[in-house]
Amino acid sequence: MQGRDIILGILERNSRTGYEINDILKNQLSYFYDGTYGMIYPTLRKLEKEGKITKKQIVQKDKPNKNEYSITNAGEEEFKKYLDSTIQDDIYKSDFLMRLFFGTSLSNQEIKEAIEQEIARKNEKIDKLTQNYKKWKKNGMSKTQEITVKYGITQYTAIVQMLNKELEKLQKNEMEEL
Repeated sequence: MQGRDIILGILERNSRTGYEINDILKNQLSYFYDGTYGMIYPTLRKLEKEGKITKKQIVQKDKPNKNEYSITNAGEEEFKKYLDSTIQDDIYKSDFLMRLFFGTSLSNQEIKEAIEQEIARKNEKIDKLTQNYKKWKKNGMSKTQEITVKYGITQYTAIVQMLNKELEKLQKNEMEEL
């Protein structure tokens, strides 16, 4: 999946401004796609140049003008090809897991603190997704979008459950060593 596929997907249902695209990337897709603000505008320019999207300038009174982007037939065809292509394996990057993997020199206390911090981060993500899910559901979301949100909540919940079990083991081992 490339940034262009994501932007075409965002524009598939509605025309959007760059600001709205960024908002969707940050708030609706961030738990399974790491899109950056710096990727948006170069990709929009390239897609426009290729005829995959169009740009319409909206004149605003007492505000800077804004650009609204819409997908073209050529863009819809490209996006359909992406949806029909073979699904690639997920690429997962985790600073927490990398540090834990190489953390053989960490004390039990440092390991516990790292796990507790990760549990707190994941619980924040669960809370945010759950709150957003309620809001998005009220505003209307497709069945497939609903599945992705439930997937994220379930994944984070399973991670928290597993980390809590590992934390209990560490605490039990400390008690046995006393």
